[in-house]
Amino acid sequence: MTILDVAREAGVSAATVSRVLNGSSTVDPELARRVRAAAAATAYVPNSTGRALRRQVSDTWAAIVTDVQNPFFTAMVAALESVAVKQGYSVMLCNSDEQLGRERTYLEAAVSQRMAGVVVAVTSESASDLGPIRAARIPTVVVDRRLRDYLGDTILVDNVRAGELAAEHLIQHGYRRIACIAGPPDVSTTEDRLTGFRAALERAGHPIPDRWVCRANLRAEGGEVAMRSLFNQTEPPDAVFTTNGPLTVGAYRAIQAVGRSIPADVALLGVDDDQWTRMVSPMVSVIQQPVGKMGRLAGELLLARSQGVASEPQHIVLRPELLVRASTGPRT
Repeated sequence: MTILDVAREAGVSAATVSRVLNGSSTVDPELARRVRAAAAATAYVPNSTGRALRRQVSDTWAAIVTDVQNPFFTAMVAALESVAVKQGYSVMLCNSDEQLGRERTYLEAAVSQRMAGVVVAVTSESASDLGPIRAARIPTVVVDRRLRDYLGDTILVDNVRAGELAAEHLIQHGYRRIACIAGPPDVSTTEDRLTGFRAALERAGHPIPDRWVCRANLRAEGGEVAMRSLFNQTEPPDAVFTTNGPLTVGAYRAIQAVGRSIPADVALLGVDDDQWTRMVSPMVSVIQQPVGKMGRLAGELLLARSQGVASEPQHIVLRPELLVRASTGPRT
């Protein structure tokens, strides 16, 4: 069915149908009622592609994230979507899978499909390139991870403080052989957490030796391999800080697999308050990120940009919170 079919059914012009379906308030209420009834009767579905071509912009936002299986990103996109749907936008979820090539493909798709906005967590602080969407002047918000030399809207967490909170808590609870499982150096989130963690330990007089800093990919299997390597050391740690949610999953699995007890043998402190961290025994202490707030703010910034609200780029830094549970009980 086309708009002409709806117009014939309602006994009005195609222009009137277009105005009603686009939300115009200037159409006579009785005519508007007839148009909506006719659209329902004919099962008319607006052609969003055609509308995008006419307006040169779609009603869709792209959310490009690095790991769609990470609950942090799914929660962030859900919060973004809650803003979008209230304003008539939909959200297309894109998983770059930590691959620059896939990220580039999705950025180019956002341009070719005339996306109304893009929210992106970049794959690499130094190598990711937002050139295509910047050239197309698509409103863009960078979330979670820094991008070198990017001067547009950003929403990040104070990840240095997150690392400091972790180190301070473990020191206060009597742990001294404290290790860290971190991600690749070019991922700003985990690198900043490691930086803050190191600095707090040094201030407390307990600097972390290099052998207790394990690099891993940002998947659960990476955390598991790293945790097992720590156990294989001559002097294993008595506490471990894992710098993202999947790494925490992997570390927990490794501790269980080798028959160690938490926190009697090794304390565990992770990042992100995922459901599982409250379902296991002992429950896992975590650094909680305000992920819902990040997604909502990203949506609000996109709306402001799409509506032409003029202002300087916004650089928002959110505060993390320490949630203390049994996995980091006082050292005995």
